[in-house]
Amino acid sequence: MSEFGRGPRGERDGAGVDAPATEAVARADLRRSRQAAGGPVDPEAARFAGQLARAIDRTPGTPDDGADGTDDAVVAVAAPAPAAADPATDPRRGSLLAPPGTGPETVHTGHPAPHRPGPARPGAGPELPVRPVGPGVRETAFGRPLPGGADALPLPGAPTLVCDRTGRVLRANPAFTQLAGRSPGDADSGPLGLHLRRLVVGPDGDARLIRADGTLVRVRVVRWDVGADLQVVMLVELGSGSDARRIAELERMARVGTWTYELASATLRRSASLQDLYRGAGIDPDGPDGPIEGEQVALLCQGLRNGVRGGDHHVDLKLPGDRLLGCRASVERADDGTPVRLVGTVRDLSAQRLAENRHRAAGARFADLVALLPTGVLLFDATGRVIDANPAVCEILDTVPEDLRGTTAAALSAEPEPLSPDGLPDWLRRVPPGVDNGYRLDALPLLRSDGTRVWCGVGVTVTRADDGAPLFLVVCEDVTDRRRAAEVLRSAGTVDALTRLPNRAAALHLVDGLLAGPGRDGVVLVCGDLDDFSRVNSSLGHDAGDDLLVTLAGRLQRELPFGCTAARLSGDEFVVICSDHTEAGGPEALAHTVAALLRTSITVGGRPVEVTASVGLATPAPDPDLRAADLLRFAEVAMYEAKKRSRGGVGVATDVVVRTATSQLGLEAELRAAIADDRLVLEYQPVVTADGRVRSAEALIRWPHPDRGLVPPGEFLPVAQRGGLMRELDLWVLRTAAREAAGWQSEGEIAVAVNLAGLLPGDPEFAELVTGTLQATGLDHSRLILELVETSLVALPPHALAAMADLVGRGVRFAVDDFGTGYSSLARLKELPAQTVKVDRAFVTGIAEDPVDHAVARAVVDMARAMGRSTVAEGVETAAQFEALRGIGVDAFQGWLFARPLPVEQMREVLRSGRLRVPPSTDVA
Repeated sequence: MSEFGRGPRGERDGAGVDAPATEAVARADLRRSRQAAGGPVDPEAARFAGQLARAIDRTPGTPDDGADGTDDAVVAVAAPAPAAADPATDPRRGSLLAPPGTGPETVHTGHPAPHRPGPARPGAGPELPVRPVGPGVRETAFGRPLPGGADALPLPGAPTLVCDRTGRVLRANPAFTQLAGRSPGDADSGPLGLHLRRLVVGPDGDARLIRADGTLVRVRVVRWDVGADLQVVMLVELGSGSDARRIAELERMARVGTWTYELASATLRRSASLQDLYRGAGIDPDGPDGPIEGEQVALLCQGLRNGVRGGDHHVDLKLPGDRLLGCRASVERADDGTPVRLVGTVRDLSAQRLAENRHRAAGARFADLVALLPTGVLLFDATGRVIDANPAVCEILDTVPEDLRGTTAAALSAEPEPLSPDGLPDWLRRVPPGVDNGYRLDALPLLRSDGTRVWCGVGVTVTRADDGAPLFLVVCEDVTDRRRAAEVLRSAGTVDALTRLPNRAAALHLVDGLLAGPGRDGVVLVCGDLDDFSRVNSSLGHDAGDDLLVTLAGRLQRELPFGCTAARLSGDEFVVICSDHTEAGGPEALAHTVAALLRTSITVGGRPVEVTASVGLATPAPDPDLRAADLLRFAEVAMYEAKKRSRGGVGVATDVVVRTATSQLGLEAELRAAIADDRLVLEYQPVVTADGRVRSAEALIRWPHPDRGLVPPGEFLPVAQRGGLMRELDLWVLRTAAREAAGWQSEGEIAVAVNLAGLLPGDPEFAELVTGTLQATGLDHSRLILELVETSLVALPPHALAAMADLVGRGVRFAVDDFGTGYSSLARLKELPAQTVKVDRAFVTGIAEDPVDHAVARAVVDMARAMGRSTVAEGVETAAQFEALRGIGVDAFQGWLFARPLPVEQMREVLRSGRLRVPPSTDVA
């Protein structure tokens, strides 16, 4: 190859051998040699022609076709660049591109004829490779395109088509329809959907449009890219001078220039728009080394000389300042295949290349972002095969991208799913493109590489590939832990956390379902409560108690008869639900089986523990309105009855038991209403000193029932305790007693004592409720005594002791009621912030006759005195008891001997008198 043939990187040449082309070049060489010898020769043209001829002649294996033996018969267009030229700055050294400019057309010829400016003959416009272009071309020609694709693109008035990057026609304007005789709506001959090569044939500079009737129209094809996916193709009908001017204008608008090299005359012509491009690029197209197009001319001529057919040359040339020109040259032939001219097109690709670079940079940024996302991203093609995946989804599925690519969506599904006709699983549905049309699946099981499943939250949307094919974009997130946590939360409402048995709510739901079914008469409930379970917790610890409950739960699950379900109600109470008692040998047999399973010797913490349980049995009553809660209550009532009789007993919910439970249930509802409606009353029993002076008064609750009369506390207090009403009852008594005591008129500050059984110091709101009540009623703190039974003061937590200390600091006093009947020790009494100890009536009753009661009472009084506590004896009914208690040093007395419980008005009268009658003192010593 000659030095003219050393083109820059990226150049592409035709490959076939063309013998007629070689002969045509030889004849042209001969004609030009004779013409050059017949007249004066332009020195520059002669020098340039000689360089080109010598370069071609030096090609190995190519004979010299010159007729007269001279070597300067061919006029070349460009000379080779100097060897030392800088390819980055010299446009003739691997760089032929320049930005667009304006200027007159120039002609280079091997003849001495004067220069005649005129319109340039259009060259053959090659089909350029589809490249995304920047907005420069389309904005210069038609302004900024509107959104909406091909349909929204403004088109000129000339016949124009809009094609996709594959050359398929997407749109045709009315001028094209008229010129081609093809209607867009015609299914047979319409242009839409056809490939451009089926409508236009031949080189762009001199092409033929195939009309619908088969006739041909000679046209000039002008193309420019719009964005990365569309190309506008304009057809200019040839045959008039105005056409040439229009072509020149369109070239300037599209920032395209053309040149032609006539093989017969060795004449180079440049269009005005090409000169504008060169000028704008700041380069001289006719430098000292010859025309800038010389390398392409030399290369194509050499190919023709070597017999290469279909010669074509394309190169992208870089210029300083990120400028880029695309140069394509080809051979235009006559009808008989004889080469006529070389046609070149120069396009300013700077904006296009900038857009491509930005597109690649944006793609790289997007790829980096997807790679950094903690959420998995999968890309499926239209057939449901994985195209790409980010590292996060590979981690979720425990695989690598190489193994994941090509995997079908159906193969990723952990559960068999029906496939659509095109092989897609149900979770991969075809929807219109766009995020707004996407959908989400909260939990989809996918298959990991090790065969295990992972639950993923999946979002699916459809996007488009560069060729318009649909792609599925799937975002997935591992929700296995979230699902597991949700399952734990759901099971927390129905499963006992310790034993993993169904809890009370689940048991009631199961029983309600059985009672509503056809086998209602076969349903049996057996409740079992461990006897003295607190002994295990107190002696061996709560962990040992938990181990015992877990062991018993497992035993019930394993050994209960078929059709029976065990559940844990609370604490140490279990229930067994049987759907058909005939499978278990009958109701009573089932009750004894449950009692036997809960009665055993179990080793807990390395120590043997004997366990028994009292059980209660209940079967559905004929009442159709009976609910699970009612049946469970009947079984519990029977269980408590059995526990009263003996340890490990079995009780049956008979009609009497059921009626009693039903009556208590009604009484509970009425008591609740009485508390809410303020239909309870208080009576007060005075507490006096040894000389009869009233020291305080204890508030005692009474319930005047509209139908039952005065209901005694011994009857309704157990109902309140079972119904969870003790706290509400205590609050009512505290508010009422404080309000009434605040209105008492007396000479001294008489205190009121209130018994508390439901509102205890361990309540987080204890101190706040007491203080708020006193402030609301106006009763001074020093006039309130809170009496707590000894058993409620056992093992008080630190915050409870702090609440008591806070109230004591405000003036409230505490009294230990029924002292000596519980489990308190002297150390416990010493720790309590209590100012008064009340001696229980159990020791008061026999103090005058029983030496043991006398000794116990004396010990209590002496101990309280030693600790700085005062003492009150309750239940004093005889003078002998009073005298004995006074003799051992009791500070105050309460009982029927002095006064029965009094209504509030009578209590006011006692307070006005200030004293009550007491028995005269006798010498008991």
